[in-house]
Amino acid sequence: MVIGEPYKFGIIIERMEKWESDSFKNGIMFLLINGEVYPKDVRTTTFNCELAELLDENSAMRSPITDKELYVLESAELFEKLADFTYGKDRDALYDTAYLLPFHEINDTGYSIFIISDGENIRLMVGRWQDNEIILDNEIEMTSQEYFEVTYGLKIFYTKLK
Repeated sequence: MVIGEPYKFGIIIERMEKWESDSFKNGIMFLLINGEVYPKDVRTTTFNCELAELLDENSAMRSPITDKELYVLESAELFEKLADFTYGKDRDALYDTAYLLPFHEINDTGYSIFIISDGENIRLMVGRWQDNEIILDNEIEMTSQEYFEVTYGLKIFYTKLK
């Protein structure tokens, strides 16, 4: 199933019942940003764990931080600030996940996706880890309505799993 617009922002998600056990609902899930797919390889996603965290009302995906002053910064400066908040200036630990999408299948493959809002729009910034540094790899800006239509579609998918 495709939720959203794959060439802008969307999700590919498919349940694979033959991969499941009594306690785990599994499948594949990819985030699509500007036609790029994250994670870059196929990985099993445990929906009842991953989606519960992504769709938690306190997660960055469901409730992005609104900060108009940060939002208007140029891409490079904003990306550095979000990376600093999340990983510290030395990039030595995970300090604050308020701006980080909690999508472990992406994070485990060397990517981090940051999110911020100005109240009306959303910016997603993809960072790729390389040689202990995180560099800006991709970025998109969209209306909050466009963004939340996709996350609502994901929530509907998750609700039907239960």
